[in-house]
Amino acid sequence: MQKSDIAVLIIAAGYSSRMHEFKPLLPLGKTSALQRLIETYKTHGLNHIYVVVGHRHKEIEEVLKNENVTVVYNEVYDKGMFSSIQKGLGAIDIDGRISVFYMNPVDIPLVKGQSLERLFEAYVREKKGVIYPTFLGHKGHPPLIDMKYKEQILASDGEGGLKRVLEAFNEDALYVSVSDQAVLMDMDTKEDYETLCAYERRTAPTEKECLALMYENEVDEHIIAHCQAVAKMVQIILLELSCTNVLLDEDALLSAALLHDIARKEKNHADVGALKLKAMGYEAIGTMIATHMDIEVNVNAPLNENELLFLADKLVSEDEACGFEKRFEKAFLKCEGNLEAQKNIMKRLNATKMIIKKIENLTGKVFHYG
Repeated sequence: MQKSDIAVLIIAAGYSSRMHEFKPLLPLGKTSALQRLIETYKTHGLNHIYVVVGHRHKEIEEVLKNENVTVVYNEVYDKGMFSSIQKGLGAIDIDGRISVFYMNPVDIPLVKGQSLERLFEAYVREKKGVIYPTFLGHKGHPPLIDMKYKEQILASDGEGGLKRVLEAFNEDALYVSVSDQAVLMDMDTKEDYETLCAYERRTAPTEKECLALMYENEVDEHIIAHCQAVAKMVQIILLELSCTNVLLDEDALLSAALLHDIARKEKNHADVGALKLKAMGYEAIGTMIATHMDIEVNVNAPLNENELLFLADKLVSEDEACGFEKRFEKAFLKCEGNLEAQKNIMKRLNATKMIIKKIENLTGKVFHYG
């Protein structure tokens, strides 16, 4: 199956009554919510993009005049979203080319391309009629719906909306886990919108997305507990540094702490984990993860995120905080008689002490967690 057989139906026809501002044209990053969504689907490889408009339709039509999308006007948009879904669906597949379509309300604008890719791959692989994204067990948007259900959707009286129609096809549904919190994030209210804007500005996955990524990579629970303990230690260290003027990407650092052992069961797990995160587009996090086992410390260079992740990992044994002396004593005993291994451990111990010294020089006080 080719992506040329897929369409997306973006619903942007409502009043935005709870928001008190017009949701499709609200800014998100450098563009509007609607244009952001269109760009996501274009990047995903879709050419058949349908935008259903109603309230303030002329404004949207003006904005989209150069976007190479099909704008469908719903004259009865005041009857609710399902009327817009039916109107848009009626405009799709006039010549029989489309096999399946995404249904995406405009107020869920930050769904990631990698989530769409997972839905598409699941559809091709499993041949199910309705594919839903889920995030940590919660069903989100957009569903990917086979066109074989077009007539049932068009024939519905609208009671219960699309949800009720699709419930009849539960045996033909598939739920696909994604590590994308945005599949659950709408903007019904101003508070929701502010949360979306903050999310859009992030350069790192959220704490919940990190957990979802670990589940996706089948990380054992005791390793997850260790990573969470390291993240807590990072927060303690950041609190120590809060009185200084050191500049750090705290979001990325905390995410790296939560994900640093995502590949622990694999050989050279630091490098493998780094490659995983870089492949997802998280270059800085991958770089931090790459050095959480071994690091070269330049005492004359500013303190950096890689050093703090390395240190936090050395202050945690399994899922409990401990002094680095205890951690390294344990490591030396484990490698007794192996001179090469003990040499590497000593190198890590010296790096730990150098990082602690950097922190003490910055704060002007003894570092208590070492």
